[in-house]
Amino acid sequence: MAVARSKLNTSELSLLQFWDGRRGDRTMPERPDFAAEDLHPWIGNLHLLEPVGGGADFRYAIFTTRTLIGVDQDMTGKLVSDWDELRAGYAKRLYSTVMEHARPIYSALPERYHDDWIFYSRICLPLGRGETITHIMTMISHIEEGLEETVLPSVIEF
Repeated sequence: MAVARSKLNTSELSLLQFWDGRRGDRTMPERPDFAAEDLHPWIGNLHLLEPVGGGADFRYAIFTTRTLIGVDQDMTGKLVSDWDELRAGYAKRLYSTVMEHARPIYSALPERYHDDWIFYSRICLPLGRGETITHIMTMISHIEEGLEETVLPSVIEF
């Protein structure tokens, strides 16, 4: 399934365009193509993950704490599988979709936070050499007005 770029918010679209500019004519840009100062507009909402075991799990090299996701813990250096079963299962499916397609992926869904529901979208961008993904840069965005529909991990058309 593919999702149209029109689903992306302004910040997600600008990050996708920045990623695409750094990619050039390659399948994906490499991790060194991005300096921290280049990512300033998005930095507080970015995770950087490293595939472990060919994508059997994923380690957070950088974990954002600006969102409610993970507000109770810092996952930097930890594995996706360290989450509870429900959250870990969703995250593994999301990042495995990136590994499978080696293309930008979008998803949006409600998530339980204490006794309430919050809504997030994610844009996941592969980084690597040739066809080998070495990192996944993920931006998580709070959807203020709620969610019109759940979007399972889908390749972004562009």
